[in-house]
Amino acid sequence: MRVLRHPAATFVAIRAAFLVGTGLALVWAVPSSQAAISSGGYDALSDYLFGGFAQWDSNWYLSIAEDGYRSESAAFFPLFPALVHVVGAAIGSKMVAGVLLSLAAAAVGAWAIVEIARPLVGDAAARDSMLLLALYPTAFVFTSVYSEGLFLAFATTSFLAAQRGRPWLAGVLAALAVATRLTGLALVPALVALLWPRSRAQIPRLAPVILLPLMAVASVALLFDQKLGDSLAFVHAQRYWARDPSWLGPLSGVYEALATLPESLDALASLPARIGTPDDPASVLESLGAQNAQVGLWNVVDLLVLAGAVALTVVAYRRLGLAFALFSAASLAIATSAPGGVLPLHSMVRFVMVDFPVLIAGATLISDRPQLRTGVLVTLGAVTAVAGVAFGRAIWIA
Repeated sequence: MRVLRHPAATFVAIRAAFLVGTGLALVWAVPSSQAAISSGGYDALSDYLFGGFAQWDSNWYLSIAEDGYRSESAAFFPLFPALVHVVGAAIGSKMVAGVLLSLAAAAVGAWAIVEIARPLVGDAAARDSMLLLALYPTAFVFTSVYSEGLFLAFATTSFLAAQRGRPWLAGVLAALAVATRLTGLALVPALVALLWPRSRAQIPRLAPVILLPLMAVASVALLFDQKLGDSLAFVHAQRYWARDPSWLGPLSGVYEALATLPESLDALASLPARIGTPDDPASVLESLGAQNAQVGLWNVVDLLVLAGAVALTVVAYRRLGLAFALFSAASLAIATSAPGGVLPLHSMVRFVMVDFPVLIAGATLISDRPQLRTGVLVTLGAVTAVAGVAFGRAIWIA
């Protein structure tokens, strides 16, 4: 797979192609249930183009951008919906604004990943890092009203600034990443490692990358205190999403996922041969069995993705350095510290996508193996196409 002259242009071209393709697929199979296309565009055509992925969290971000916060929506940090509100007011559609913001920001992140990786692993692996991002199974959120694109832009450019010895810029960008997603705090140990002083005189360089992200958390808490009367609303809102932060930290999520593994495998083994029809008395039980198998599959996939991310974190440490492993490990720790009920590692596939050291580490394993590289990229392309349509039909909660 060839790459255009500029990695950001390649990324946009790939994701735009999938966006248009998914829109056409949804026209082909017009939604007939609650998985209807969002009507936040300018007309029916723009609804199918920009609203195809307006599912699940997109609705929450759009609600915040339109009407502000309520207690359950405090799980979503404020910077992205604030930008959607501003840009949406300027162009006349918050949904279109969110999609364009996500795509543009993710393109910046794709460029930054290549810039970060190039001096460490060479041009080929750096470009493949961007391709892995563009073809990742949940990369459809980069053309939806989701905050991953904006977070990726701030996280990668913060990392790049620290890599180039610019602590204040790194600190400001890390603070913006935190204001987008709490996972931005995973940048702090990585930035400290990148900027570790060689003498006592250089110790003050660490202040911006430690204090500014913490100030961002304090600012978010102050905002929620003013809006909702609860400075920890972003923690308390996790209960609405059936997530339970544990004092065991990441061990809780891993334990819960492993505990559900036998039940998940049993549900997959018991998948009914057919779903049945509404007139068939057995259809209700068969449909329930299919749903159990679906949940079981999600649990197994989430656990496998976590295991793969942990393995690639080790690769990142060995091939890229301590800072990359620290960011990846801290990101995974945050993602597994509040396990869900039925799905302990819910959304793990999506969380790993913005763990860019994992992508770079993965690229180093395939860039010099042409057959493996082709197989991985083609497989990812096929999976992301299917996953995008499933998400657009509200069949899969990413």
